[in-house]
Amino acid sequence: MYRALLFMLLSFVLIGCGTKESTTVPKKVSTTLNSERLSSDYLERVDELVNSKNQLEEAWGLYLRARDLVVQGASVASLPMIERSEILFRSNNNITGLSRILLLKAHSYWALGSGQEILSTSEESMALRQGDTLAWATAAGNYSTYLIDFGYYSRALAYSDTVLSIFRKKGRTVNPSEAYAVRAEALFWLEKNPEEVDSLIQGAIALVDDPIVLDIDKQNIYFRALGLQALSQEQLAKCIQFAHERNFWALEAKARGQFEDYYLLEESKEIAKEAEIRSNRLALERVAESQSRFLAFELERGKRERMRFEETAQLRQQTLAIFLAMAVLIIVGIWVSYRNILKTKEAQFDVQEAQLELESYKNRIRPHFLFNQLNNVNGFLNQEKLQDAQEYLAELSQYLRTLLHNQGGHFANIKSEILQLNKYAGLQQQSSYGHVEFIIDVPLEYYHFQIPSGILQPLIENSFKYAGNNSSKTAWVKLSSKQDGSRLILEVSDSGYGNMERVPGTGNGLTLVKERIAFNKSRSKNQGLWSITTDFGIKKSTVKLTMPLKLV
Repeated sequence: MYRALLFMLLSFVLIGCGTKESTTVPKKVSTTLNSERLSSDYLERVDELVNSKNQLEEAWGLYLRARDLVVQGASVASLPMIERSEILFRSNNNITGLSRILLLKAHSYWALGSGQEILSTSEESMALRQGDTLAWATAAGNYSTYLIDFGYYSRALAYSDTVLSIFRKKGRTVNPSEAYAVRAEALFWLEKNPEEVDSLIQGAIALVDDPIVLDIDKQNIYFRALGLQALSQEQLAKCIQFAHERNFWALEAKARGQFEDYYLLEESKEIAKEAEIRSNRLALERVAESQSRFLAFELERGKRERMRFEETAQLRQQTLAIFLAMAVLIIVGIWVSYRNILKTKEAQFDVQEAQLELESYKNRIRPHFLFNQLNNVNGFLNQEKLQDAQEYLAELSQYLRTLLHNQGGHFANIKSEILQLNKYAGLQQQSSYGHVEFIIDVPLEYYHFQIPSGILQPLIENSFKYAGNNSSKTAWVKLSSKQDGSRLILEVSDSGYGNMERVPGTGNGLTLVKERIAFNKSRSKNQGLWSITTDFGIKKSTVKLTMPLKLV
């Protein structure tokens, strides 16, 4: 009897939950895909798909609309459509559509500087494309790009071998320019074969004008070429014109930072420097706006996922109630299993909420930092020091690019944080605090310890502000560390604020650091090891952080 009831129950569940995977592309979608993109006919067909009562047609319509936005560089605007399309493709088990929307999702999150979930999304897209060589190679090409930006150069190089081999077999139907650029950058960072690096990046630039290369991909190729400093003055002039016409401000700013033959653009030196300053400012404004909109979207997405989960949970409870009359003992077993799944899901949502809270902290401290740096630039401009402003913006641009590249992790090793702090201290000394000595007293054996990423920068910034404005000629800022049992102690000290007024704890930077300590303490198994203390004085000021030892 027990076996019969169990068999009936399992049969019902399998019938209700098992659905066949599909690679179907609706006829209306095929027709739209073959239309000229952004033509009036194409746009009408996309609107018709988006408003369709058929879920699969709606999913494809949203995919097409999101794809158009991503191509135009509007990744933030595409996110709601990508989210809805992915849900519909998954609910209909349509692997063709799902593989495409995941490819688009990974690219959008990468363009916005999101975390390592980019890699898992891209890996799922590749897995769904197994069996279609060219489709897989397209996804793998994007994957190798993400690997480069996360520092996995050897893996990126291995994937580029396979991707380029597939592209070569396809001949002129595929443009390999972006794959060339990615491979060149991987070889460069691995310090291998400089002749091949030069050959590959020049090959990529030579193919960049191919009509099948999208503007968003051209931008990526140019960025990588600029990172390798592989562009001639004529190529830089062409890159600047391309970026300016499409409002790619970050690209224009980086290209202008290497551009010297102003006559190629019929500009004077003064006009060129003003254009560089303007493009840097616009690039910073766009980053700040995109990050703010992206965070707002992620917060809302978290709420929607919780609601969907609760709705699913409620449906499952109703389904289980139907079986109650059939077999009480079986229902009890299933209910226990279900409760375990529910607790696991709730724990996952707690982790997600913690991640969103951390991102909120980061998105408040970034504007605090950016506004201070823009004030430094404004100081140069008010003094008509255009050359100093240009040099400062070039250094700031490199620092911000590295900062955005490394923004995904919650923790970072001390070595990488010190590298960032050295660059930041250089900016401070270049602006107003050239007389302030920056001292690092951290033993090499501590370099592999993990600390909250970016937590020291606001403290170093405050120390430069007060020690640098002290009348003393021997101003200094010092970072030191020591180990006390299972605790790591970090100290940021300076030569004091002299006769300046300083009210401890009122600065935004210090407040944000205290919030970060409280954030980690609330989620730590060793809460007593987390603390922050301050001691501000005329001749010496110290901020001391303690935290649990955390190894790489």
